[in-house]
Amino acid sequence: MGATPPEEIAKQHLAAVTLIESQMPCAPRINHGPVPLHWKRTPTCPRPKVEACDKHSHRSDGDVNGVVHDPNDANPNSPPLKVPEWCISSRGQVDVTSIVNLITEGVNDPAPIVKKKNETAKKNGDDAKPVKVTGKSSKSTAKQFSPTNLWNEANASHNNVKITRPSHDAWGIKKIMLVFCDDFLHTIYTLPWYQTADPDNKAPTKSSTVGEKMHKAIQPILDVLQIQQSQMVRCLLAALPPGVTIPVHHDTGEWVKYTHRVHVPIIVPDPTKVLFRCGPTEQCMERVDCSPGHVFEMNNQAKHAVTNGGKDFRVHLILDYVESSFFETRAAQNCPVKRVNLAPGEIITQTRRSIDRASEAESRDLPSFLILGAQKAGTTSLYEYMTQHPWVVKAKRRETHCLDWRWNDALQSTEERRAHCLEFYHAKAMRPYPSLRTGDSTPSYLLDYYRVIPRLKECFAHVPLLIILVRDPIKRAASHYAMVTSSDGSPEQLKARGMEWRDKSLEDVLEQDIKNMKEDGLLPYWDMESKTVDKEMFDTFINSREEDEAWERYVRTRVPLNTGSYSPLARGMYALQCRQWFRSFSKDKFLVMKLEDMSSQERGVQWVVNKTMKSLGLPQFEVPDVDKKNAREYVDPFEGKEELKEWLKRFFSPQNQRFGRMIVEELGYDENDWTDLWT
Repeated sequence: MGATPPEEIAKQHLAAVTLIESQMPCAPRINHGPVPLHWKRTPTCPRPKVEACDKHSHRSDGDVNGVVHDPNDANPNSPPLKVPEWCISSRGQVDVTSIVNLITEGVNDPAPIVKKKNETAKKNGDDAKPVKVTGKSSKSTAKQFSPTNLWNEANASHNNVKITRPSHDAWGIKKIMLVFCDDFLHTIYTLPWYQTADPDNKAPTKSSTVGEKMHKAIQPILDVLQIQQSQMVRCLLAALPPGVTIPVHHDTGEWVKYTHRVHVPIIVPDPTKVLFRCGPTEQCMERVDCSPGHVFEMNNQAKHAVTNGGKDFRVHLILDYVESSFFETRAAQNCPVKRVNLAPGEIITQTRRSIDRASEAESRDLPSFLILGAQKAGTTSLYEYMTQHPWVVKAKRRETHCLDWRWNDALQSTEERRAHCLEFYHAKAMRPYPSLRTGDSTPSYLLDYYRVIPRLKECFAHVPLLIILVRDPIKRAASHYAMVTSSDGSPEQLKARGMEWRDKSLEDVLEQDIKNMKEDGLLPYWDMESKTVDKEMFDTFINSREEDEAWERYVRTRVPLNTGSYSPLARGMYALQCRQWFRSFSKDKFLVMKLEDMSSQERGVQWVVNKTMKSLGLPQFEVPDVDKKNAREYVDPFEGKEELKEWLKRFFSPQNQRFGRMIVEELGYDENDWTDLWT
């Protein structure tokens, strides 16, 4: 949702002033209880049956109990979404005098002028670059504020922590930040002005004294909502300047669907001059009573807007809370919610969707993950799905090849080689933002173990998450052959694929790979004439020293760096490829999945991405674009070649069984998922 143009805001402001002057009535106060969170999974505006509104009730003419399915929900078994029956719930009334007493000083002081963001911050997109770095003011500035004026920016920077809210700052909204969290509710930050004194360690500070008073003043609101302090994930006081309109919008971000948004008017000199409206569409917005102390919850996935038509600032307390079960759910997803008390004047760094402490800069080793392969097994798709997460930044190249093709032998030291590799991962720009992750997908790594593994250990000693995707090896070989022999693609792509297979049939290519493996001593159990496996010899040979030596001989002599036209069968022998990796790194560093899971009705793309996010320790998110990536239409090279397919099945059957056993025994994966692979 892009920014509303200034001329549109001006137009909406004039319309709002007209409604204020016409004394648009407020909707009745009705306590519906908490807004059902399943109503907030998507914005209300695109949903059917809410387009037309009765001019008196401002409610839908349609069946309010109608249901719709969320078109963006990747899980076909999810329950249908109800059309929201209401967007505002009056949860109660409280006395806000104690809050007013804390914040009256300076409330009508003008907001500071917001400087335009440096255009260089847009280099890699809003989600990968800073919105602002905030922190302690200089000593000279610190002397110029009243410590009891909580609206003063210098005071906030010195005794609290200054947090950027780009839209609010642009509208001139002043704020007193108490509790805040990142977009994914991964870390909840309690700011000094909401912290209480530690009874065991120290006497109350100025900040903790404010915190004690704030706690006591806000507690009645929590009592009305019947929630605990621990459920609150955001809490701030916002002062809207006179003559300002926040245009019609709905809130965005992952946090919205998990939280209840509550407003409490605190300082409103004349409620008749404030127009706060909310509804499923712009045409259906109702006016909300903004009398001080009115505790109301709103569906912030619905359209809403506010205009201050008075002569003074209008102050609301804005609070977001989660269900108590939310924390257990996140812990089960390997992404437990963290709680952090920020120190007075502490510096934080922000992107559009993340918040980090400056003191933790450079604490995240890069890269966070490497997709090793296998080639033509969905590695591009997985990478593109993963990097739709706002906290996952794309590398400079999807396939960096920094550990094989682009390895720089001229560099003399480990430090130089590591620096060369880290350039591919925006290492310098990523330093202030340890919440963010980055990595690449270079599917040649899996097979090319003898070159890649020692280089990985040297340059990435922390060892990133190593992701391996596999696929029916016969279908993988068909896709490999079709890609390499295709004339479609850029000159760079065509060069990388190589020319070796262009004038060869699929049979010739496969037979050559078999011949190479036989010559290297890798397939003593394969009979070239009958095209069958000697099962007894296979069981004796696999996992032997002789097999290790033959495999290394094959990889060292048959895996070039200047072409992709090699190893159509060996690339599908997953046990041999994975064994070298499993021997070299701790098993908990690996995530192995099947391409087939992405297209299955039971699992699908969302399931695969959720599993990946869990392994990375990242909050889950709904993948916006689940279309296949790097897929191509081609004539099946096996069409009409049943005999060829049959001997390939005989060749791969014991290899697949071996691989399945390895995954179950060495990684502890579910036997039901890895038995009888691709039969």
